[in-house]
Amino acid sequence: MSKALMCAALVALTTSGVRAADILPPAPSLDSFDLRGGFDADAGVYLRVDGGLGLTRAHGPLSTFDVAVPGFAYDAAHVGHTSLLGLGAGYQFSEYMRADVTAEYRASASYAARASYPDAMNCGASPCSDTYAGAFRSAVLMANGYGEIGSWFDVTPFVGLGLGLARTSSAPVSISAGNGHGEGQSPGASRVRLAFALMTGASFDLTPQIKIEASYRYMSLGSGQSGAIACPVAAGACTGQVQQIGLASHDLRIGLRYALGDALARD
Repeated sequence: MSKALMCAALVALTTSGVRAADILPPAPSLDSFDLRGGFDADAGVYLRVDGGLGLTRAHGPLSTFDVAVPGFAYDAAHVGHTSLLGLGAGYQFSEYMRADVTAEYRASASYAARASYPDAMNCGASPCSDTYAGAFRSAVLMANGYGEIGSWFDVTPFVGLGLGLARTSSAPVSISAGNGHGEGQSPGASRVRLAFALMTGASFDLTPQIKIEASYRYMSLGSGQSGAIACPVAAGACTGQVQQIGLASHDLRIGLRYALGDALARD
């Protein structure tokens, strides 16, 4: 009797398993994951526009007074954040490689610094303290290359490297001497330096020809420099001082890319 019950139960379980298999959807296949590049290999030329925020960092401030004034040293230096806008054109070489050339304007970022130095005649036992205020803005021309890791559900991660030139211009830089021996101001000045960038981010297909892109970029802008600070004759000790500061930025960007002609995203 027990053997008959066991056989009946086995038949019932087998039958119900077959019915459940008919009801449940099939298991997902690895083939359903779409691994591909952002555009077809023949996508060709694309245009781009980018905007964002640059979290600027200052490093290595220098002054011509480092040698001229014994004991001169910076206590602090700071450059504020900036907004940025860029335009460019590029080419999709393959499903996983593309490159573009971009021109970017970085709006004025405030500059502030403080330096101190011993001067017993003017400041007594306490060090003299000078404060500086100004601003820097940059125009950057970059050549960029990207590796696209593959696309999942129309999202394409990428990494990139950029190399180019940054022209950084300073607004007039003013000096205010804490010991009361005078104030001064420099004219604006510009210099061109090598720039490089490291990037990572992802793009998303809005339409077959338009992609929206979100990215993080570290950019080194070289350095900015002030003009020669001119002070009144009575405070001639500061006359001719030139300041220089290294500039780098952590950029957060949003952009659009548009593929020209018949370039279509892959189905």
